Amino acid sequence: MEFTTFGVDDGYVEAMARGFRSSFLTEDIYTNLRNAKDITEFKLVLEDTDYFPYISNEPPNIPVSLLRAKLKRKLADEFEYLQAQAVGDLAEFLRLVSCKYMIDNVVNVIEGIKNKIEPDILLANIDPLGYFPEIKNMKIVDADDYGTLYSTVLIDTPVGPYFMKFLEDVIGEGNQNISMHEIQALFKDLKPETIRTSLKKMWLEDFFAFCEKNLSDVSQDFMLDLLNFEADFKTIQIIYNSIGNKDFASAANRSATRKRLCPALGYLYPDCEKELNKCSNIEELREAVKGISNYHELLKEAPDPSKREEFGPQTKSLDDMMYEEELKKYSLAFEEQAQYGVFYAYLKLKEQEIRNIVWLAEMNTRKLPKNNAGWKKYLVPFRF
Repeated sequence: MEFTTFGVDDGYVEAMARGFRSSFLTEDIYTNLRNAKDITEFKLVLEDTDYFPYISNEPPNIPVSLLRAKLKRKLADEFEYLQAQAVGDLAEFLRLVSCKYMIDNVVNVIEGIKNKIEPDILLANIDPLGYFPEIKNMKIVDADDYGTLYSTVLIDTPVGPYFMKFLEDVIGEGNQNISMHEIQALFKDLKPETIRTSLKKMWLEDFFAFCEKNLSDVSQDFMLDLLNFEADFKTIQIIYNSIGNKDFASAANRSATRKRLCPALGYLYPDCEKELNKCSNIEELREAVKGISNYHELLKEAPDPSKREEFGPQTKSLDDMMYEEELKKYSLAFEEQAQYGVFYAYLKLKEQEIRNIVWLAEMNTRKLPKNNAGWKKYLVPFRF
């Protein structure tokens, strides 16, 4: 029944998303990008792809930062087109997807304000996927006035509810009268990455709840699997990166911080939560996830985070391994018809493509020899 009714509201938008698959770079194009002798030739290779309209008028020796911005702009335009055509649950689904990028933008602006970077520079570098009109109002706030920033700007943004919940969780649950002084102190003392991770945890849990409640059975099967894996990825990442970190030397502090930052969902949650929060080394982390074979195998190959000084250019990081696993799942989402997973997968795969291009462009501009291991550190969507 789902296949016969899906097309009424969502069929055209899904067809558009699936049509975008043809724009992904092929293995041959990646080979040509690797072989380009300089950034001018690199740009010429890209001009033979769907990126042409976005980079053709830029200088031959295009800066990598400008190239990244143009690639992001193309992706944002495509995503905005899908949003404009969507109605009902799909419209809300895509809105929630965009909230993740809004969080990044807001936290980046807060960090920039903290570091006294000019507001116009901050706004010029926001991710277009997470643009919302109210973000322009952030530049009118004085550099250290975080209380006003929250009360007059953030509270009315699409991600305002996440900031409110974050403040309640950190300052005190049930505290309905959070003072400007408390907000000021909180934003001033906390690291931006801690704020970002906490907000994204809330967003992921909110998005999961929406998918579980509102999507069809087929869409649920794909999206809940993707989000459970993403939650596990974040949990393992947080614990892995905290191993050997002096800020997590105390067992009590380590457990409390991890519990606050790790999503309350995923295949590891809640069965493995207690053991994961206690991990103090890589062996304990491997043991904590042994019940899920593919995670255990990944961590068996992952380098020891307490010996980061031994990491080299050829080291395959845990992030590299996790991205590879994610890429397989997102690529497979295109194989099933009439489900929302294709929209999320399309966005994730395009982000990986942009990372690939930017990485190779940086390798090119640094004039690294072609036998450098870094030239092979990219992941091609749909190769699996």
